[in-house]
Amino acid sequence: MSDFLTMREAAEKLGVVPTRIKQLWAEHDLLKVKQDGKPMVPAECLIEDEYGWAPLPPLRGTMIMLLDAGFSDEEATDWIMSYQEELGERPIDSLRKQRIRDVRNAILPLTF
Repeated sequence: MSDFLTMREAAEKLGVVPTRIKQLWAEHDLLKVKQDGKPMVPAECLIEDEYGWAPLPPLRGTMIMLLDAGFSDEEATDWIMSYQEELGERPIDSLRKQRIRDVRNAILPLTF
């Protein structure tokens, strides 16, 4: 189960204005999920490094690959946030562990 951040909470972590979160959603740098009808950011979409908080880098390319495979934004987000047997975990967890190739290879059979 994921923790979710409001637009304002995500913006505070990233050090940006809340409206920037909408742009990050549109650019697929962050995932958007609805909780009680409100758009939220799964906390796993953010990483902290020596420079502060940032969007998880491989998330954008993974989302674009799923969209190119014919997924809608919601379907792609659901796939990334749901347990995938071929990975043995949720793709978001694999991406956080830098198992990017494994995630992208799991997408390939979905493209045909």
